[in-house]
Amino acid sequence: MLKFDWNILWTFINLVVFFVLMRVFLFKPIKKTLDKRQELIDKQFSDADEAQKQADELKAQYEQELEGVEETKKQILVDARDSAKAEYNKIIDRAQNDAQKIKADAKRASDLETEKARRAVKEEIAALAMETAEKVVGRNVSAQTDSDLYDEFLSEGSDE
Repeated sequence: MLKFDWNILWTFINLVVFFVLMRVFLFKPIKKTLDKRQELIDKQFSDADEAQKQADELKAQYEQELEGVEETKKQILVDARDSAKAEYNKIIDRAQNDAQKIKADAKRASDLETEKARRAVKEEIAALAMETAEKVVGRNVSAQTDSDLYDEFLSEGSDE
């Protein structure tokens, strides 16, 4: 028959008690520590994902602002060119106006000088005519007669 060995029973009871004690005092604290670490790791991953999302959003925002800056730069250049062109046109117009004024002043001065020269020539011709008339007539007429003849000659010359 079978003989029952009490050692086996005590060994089995010892193993069960040892397993329960190990489970309570060793496995549960280790599992808690592992769970805490897992939560910490999961939290770090989620924080990293969130930081990556924020970085991607900031990158997209900066790229959008950079595009806006490029457009602004282009607009500023266009405005500067337009302003420079307008200033150039103003300067050219001013120069043309000044040139026209100078030409008009020169024309007026030339006309005045021509008129002065004509008067001088007329006066000289009148004086010569008077001298010639005196020689032809042979006598000197009165100053009033000379003046009348002189004025008549000048008026005839100006009519021509």
